Amino acid sequence: MPDMNLGDVTIHYEEAGQGPLAYVYCHSLGGNSEDFIQEFDFWKKHFGRVVTWDNRGRGKSSQAAKYNLPLYASDLARLLDGLGIQKAVAHGFSWGGVLVQQFAIDYPEKCAAVIVDSSSSEVNVAASERWYNGGERARNNQRGEGGREMRPEHIDSFVAMSRAIAGLREHPLTPRLKEITCPVLLVVGAGDVSTGGPGGAVIMSRQIRTNRLQIFEGVEHAVYVQKQEEFRKLTLEFCREHGIIKGG
Repeated sequence: MPDMNLGDVTIHYEEAGQGPLAYVYCHSLGGNSEDFIQEFDFWKKHFGRVVTWDNRGRGKSSQAAKYNLPLYASDLARLLDGLGIQKAVAHGFSWGGVLVQQFAIDYPEKCAAVIVDSSSSEVNVAASERWYNGGERARNNQRGEGGREMRPEHIDSFVAMSRAIAGLREHPLTPRLKEITCPVLLVVGAGDVSTGGPGGAVIMSRQIRTNRLQIFEGVEHAVYVQKQEEFRKLTLEFCREHGIIKGG
């Protein structure tokens, strides 16, 4: 099981393939690196290298003294440096979509492209309270999304992630999206109640200088899972259009 010691935290990751370009998956609030391993063969074939990793305090990564959104993004940047990856197509699902926005803002030189899947750059009052309260429930009864039991060592990070999303109400990433220099693919389900529908993705599309927005009918959360074939085709087409990968 590969782990990388970054000094203040040890990050667990899984990878396949080699090369300076990689397709990198960033998991959801209740997920971990194992969620994407079954996708390795497909993405390796097109990008040469694929990586999935556990955020600090989640999955098999170690706990840490501090948790905040810039630190999660920093962990990804340092992990890529340690793996010798010069450029990444960073795919963030749900919470991971928030993380990759911060990553693209803070580390533009490391981004070949960003894929924001079922996420947003801001939340309204009701959503903010829901995310915050979800973190507090996890702290009190050690259960996360869907009432799933949570290991004690994962709770602090889960709470921090929940608060970071809740904080997008008063401190949205939206005003900073203009700083993103790489192309961004925005995908969301028309019926995604977790993100309040496609409105958040539409807001993002109006701020990011180079982007493509695709709203999928009949989809709730996790476009890459619910519309796997369509998502794969769209992603490859997008990356070819921007010269990130080659092929017909």
